[in-house]
Amino acid sequence: MIIIVALMLGIGAVFYAINAFESAKTNYENTLKLYLKQSLLQSNNSLIPIALKKAQQTYKENPYDPYYKTNFNVDGFVFELLIRDDTNFNINLISQKPYLDFFERLSKEFCIPKDFSKYILYWMGGKSHINISNLNYAPPLSPMGSKQELLYAYYAPSLIYQNNCDKHKKGIYYYLDTKNGSINVNTAPSIMLKALDPNITSFIANEIVNYRKKQTITHLNDLVNINGISVDDIYNMRKIATTKSNTMIIYITSYYRMGGVYEHLRTKIYYDPTRNMVLSINNK
Repeated sequence: MIIIVALMLGIGAVFYAINAFESAKTNYENTLKLYLKQSLLQSNNSLIPIALKKAQQTYKENPYDPYYKTNFNVDGFVFELLIRDDTNFNINLISQKPYLDFFERLSKEFCIPKDFSKYILYWMGGKSHINISNLNYAPPLSPMGSKQELLYAYYAPSLIYQNNCDKHKKGIYYYLDTKNGSINVNTAPSIMLKALDPNITSFIANEIVNYRKKQTITHLNDLVNINGISVDDIYNMRKIATTKSNTMIIYITSYYRMGGVYEHLRTKIYYDPTRNMVLSINNK
């Protein structure tokens, strides 16, 4: 009997030691992760002035399609710097009629119900006549600070995430943001090029993409070289389109591994090169 009790106590001690070890390991890993996150944040922040200077230089070299990418190591930290044009559409612009028309044409390309734009306008200004009982949140009645607000502004957010015309393609959510000032025909995806004007078909939009691969579109008038685009079409595009970057996105991504723990951090910066101004910074 004594032997059995002793054996049970011994087993209990072993289990206790294992649990204590696992708990200590978890605490160690959590503490190390926090330390690494803070270190990565400090490192990324220190690189922001350098990244902004490089973004301005990249824009000066090619304002039509600015792009820069590099990787480097510093004291065990691995960094990736990516600078590119913001190709998404600023949802806040639909308060202006030309952009609203563009947005409704774009929404149609994703087979989203026609009331989508009305709900967005209601969310930002409260002026649209909609069935507000469908919404679970009160509208802020101000421009969107983040495109995540779309998920609260519309009663069917699942329709935003997916392309309802083709379930295998991305939804309109991935083509929107809240910072960009215009639509750059040198970088905009074909689905957005098609929405620039009612007369632009999918074929013509793809022709624009093929044209800009061969030569930069320095003036909107260059589009007359593409079959199917008229002078009147270009005149209408002038209200919403441009040939230069208006907003750039800077990604600073850092990685570090220590003591079996791996962490990474991405700093995303929206930058206006025309005014040399940072629009927003967030870390993820």
